[in-house]
Amino acid sequence: MKVLLSTALIVLATSLLSASLCAQQKDTASGERLFSSNCAACHGADGRGGERAPNIVTLRNVVSLTDADLEAIVKKGLPGVGMPPFGYLGDQKVSDVVAYLRVLQGKGTVAKVTGNSQAGRALFYGKAECSRCHMMHGEGGFIATDLSAYGNNISAADIRRAIVDPDQHLEPTSTVVEIQTLNGQHISGLLRTEDNFNISLLTEDGRFHMYSKAKLANVRHTTHSIMPKDYGSKLSSKELEDLVSFLITTASAPDPSSRSTKKRANVN
Repeated sequence: MKVLLSTALIVLATSLLSASLCAQQKDTASGERLFSSNCAACHGADGRGGERAPNIVTLRNVVSLTDADLEAIVKKGLPGVGMPPFGYLGDQKVSDVVAYLRVLQGKGTVAKVTGNSQAGRALFYGKAECSRCHMMHGEGGFIATDLSAYGNNISAADIRRAIVDPDQHLEPTSTVVEIQTLNGQHISGLLRTEDNFNISLLTEDGRFHMYSKAKLANVRHTTHSIMPKDYGSKLSSKELEDLVSFLITTASAPDPSSRSTKKRANVN
């Protein structure tokens, strides 16, 4: 009888433990929904920064934090910089949000390179003209995302695909938005945040602009990014591999410490 009772208790304990572990599994789909409703308004839909909060996808001091550190920040907030606490969501949902952030950061992917990163660097600042829009360790343009850590933990195939087909799986904050004010002024830029009343854009000069929709004559959301569509034909297969290798190796290398003056190229 005691043996049967002990066996039953072990089975019950195992079942409870399994259920507990299942309940604690991180749900990135839930995290995406929670991120969209609680974080995107400040950090941007892609987590790469908005008018009210910084980039949390590619900044090294954020990417390097442990999951426990990130969960603690989400729960307790950062009062000194205006981030409210989200502890009321509960441990599971906070964990889900962090899991989705890791997806945005490209964590867990081992990247291999086959190209020449030095040749890729020359392409980035030369023929490919990536630096007209993208920043790399303080050098480059304003309008597009900072690529300093973009190649960290992302596959070479995914990077190549993003270069030759920039409109595929395009994030809302990477699309070009064109607006017209009531006085006839036309402005275009990248969408940063939007709700029923306001919309903010990042324009070519690197500035954020917030507009009240009540004061706009028209808001047009395009379905394309600012990236050229011809890299597949403009660059050879080898050049593409070189460019991809540069993005990956630069992201995994330490930040340059000898650069005293950081230059930023203008966007045309």
